[in-house]
Amino acid sequence: MKNNILLFVLVSVLVTELFSSCKHDIPQPLIILNNGNNGIGNGNVSLPPCNSDSIYFDEQIAPILVSNCTTQGCHNSISHIEGIDLSSYAAVMASDVVNPFHASSSNLVKSIVTNNPGDVMPPSPSAHLLIAQVDLIKNWINQGALNLHCDAGCDTTYVTYSGIIAPLMTNYCNGCHGGVSPSGGINLMSYADVAVFAANGSLYGCVSHDPFWSPMPKNSTMMPQCKIDQIRIWVNAGAPQN
Repeated sequence: MKNNILLFVLVSVLVTELFSSCKHDIPQPLIILNNGNNGIGNGNVSLPPCNSDSIYFDEQIAPILVSNCTTQGCHNSISHIEGIDLSSYAAVMASDVVNPFHASSSNLVKSIVTNNPGDVMPPSPSAHLLIAQVDLIKNWINQGALNLHCDAGCDTTYVTYSGIIAPLMTNYCNGCHGGVSPSGGINLMSYADVAVFAANGSLYGCVSHDPFWSPMPKNSTMMPQCKIDQIRIWVNAGAPQN
């Protein structure tokens, strides 16, 4: 009888210990933020709206680097000339070209502002970055070179060439398809140039990664879906010069 009582007590203690230890080990759900861009999260959690005082890598910095620095034979994940890959946030930081909070001592900034023709990036005959683009990169670094994400919204109600498509071309395309020697002989610097490729279907086909067209931006991830949708809407409207 004593043995049965003792066994019961031992079992009770073990069960109590088991449940008391397990209740602290319940796995918590993994929450991943998502702005609808290129695989960030699963779309179940809303992001905060973008803050005009903050600079966001995916929305503002990545397009400049992809368009101007990650072309074939340059600083992409395949070529990574001089060990530098600028095709993603992780790659940029691993390449040791950014000194957070100190833009002036960052090699990325030094290479795009130098007056030495042999060292300046992008190299000739590519056009230099716009002053506004250089300032944006500097400010991003001085803010800590953070990988922030936000909900920039997606205006698909009134897509104009001047307000949406032209800035999109500047940020994502003109680094390759502009200047005196545009990649593939394709220049997207003016409305007339863009309208030609909108009309033949290649503009939307390339950015949407249609298998019949060469995926763009080259050697990088797709544009954010919002940007692709805006191009589609503008093209379907007849690509007006508005």
